[in-house]
Amino acid sequence: MKTNATLTFILMAFLTGSQLTYAEDMDMSGMNMETSANTEESQAVGVVDEIDEAKGVATISHEPIKSLNWPAMTMNFTVNNKKLLSKLSKGKKIHFSFVHKNGKYIITNVK
Repeated sequence: MKTNATLTFILMAFLTGSQLTYAEDMDMSGMNMETSANTEESQAVGVVDEIDEAKGVATISHEPIKSLNWPAMTMNFTVNNKKLLSKLSKGKKIHFSFVHKNGKYIITNVK
């Protein structure tokens, strides 16, 4: 299964001409997305693509997250603490922590 997901990702990157892909467009059936399905924090590095302050959501293109066995991709992350929104700006590279809770990926810290 992991081989199929990896081959799918490589093919998608080749066809789009980009190493990043949107998570909602990606076949994640071979990926263990439940690895962080608890309150354990994961660390990531990414670039902020969009911010929806009203919804408290940031779209971030993150680098591969080795601890979760995730490739680089673009995902939406929820920001419950509105103070963290002030640390985000479009195009800014950030180091951030997040947890997976109630079906959402929630940013807990931004550096």
